[in-house]
Amino acid sequence: MKGIIDRFEGDLAVILIETENREIHVPSRELPEACTVKSVVHIEESSETYPKITLDAAADQENKQKSSDLRKALLNREKNSKLKRKK
Repeated sequence: MKGIIDRFEGDLAVILIETENREIHVPSRELPEACTVKSVVHIEESSETYPKITLDAAADQENKQKSSDLRKALLNREKNSKLKRKK
């Protein structure tokens, strides 16, 4: 299954699994080193204490590119606001 690292709470990573509408908490040491907040990961349930987690580098890069493109579009849009600013 696929998940997204939502945040870190101390030594735990909170991973959101949207398809199942749930979250799991995994020790940060169980994650690949390249994982950060908003990283896309694959989660494989196992008989061990914690699931096996691998970084989905392609999906992670795609999400970062989308975010970058949206940011550029917002910064490049026309600045003709109908609201007046106080001087």
